[in-house]
Amino acid sequence: MTGPQEHLPPDAPATVEDVRASRRWTYVAFAWAVAASVIAVLALIRVGNNDNSSQQAQGANVAAQLQSFQKQTADQLNQFNQRLGQTASSADLGKLDKRLTSVEDDVSKLKTSSSDQSTTITKMQSDLSDLSKRVDQLEKNQQGTGTGTSTTP
Repeated sequence: MTGPQEHLPPDAPATVEDVRASRRWTYVAFAWAVAASVIAVLALIRVGNNDNSSQQAQGANVAAQLQSFQKQTADQLNQFNQRLGQTASSADLGKLDKRLTSVEDDVSKLKTSSSDQSTTITKMQSDLSDLSKRVDQLEKNQQGTGTGTSTTP
């Protein structure tokens, strides 16, 4: 069975579902990181309890550092979640893509139109030059064959 993502080109934009899936995995990774940190701190505290009271103070310091780390991580995750919520929706991106395509089509038409106009102007200049030569030739022939008689109406 093939999924819809296999038919998309590699440079296709991310969908809302892609962003939601990456958000879920970010939460999972964050939960694992917090759990691993808690286990490490608990192991340090347990070792400290076995040694002496000075190491207990260090364990308390580590626990305070862990709480600080957890708070910072939670704050950063909340900020990331807020920024993720402020991103454009797929409908907005679709509208923007349609507008961009329309502008590209208009520019293409203008290029074609200006090319056609240039060709038409060149042809008209050539025709005008030929016509001017023919008129000059007729005037020259008229003057060369003229007998000097004039007609009056």
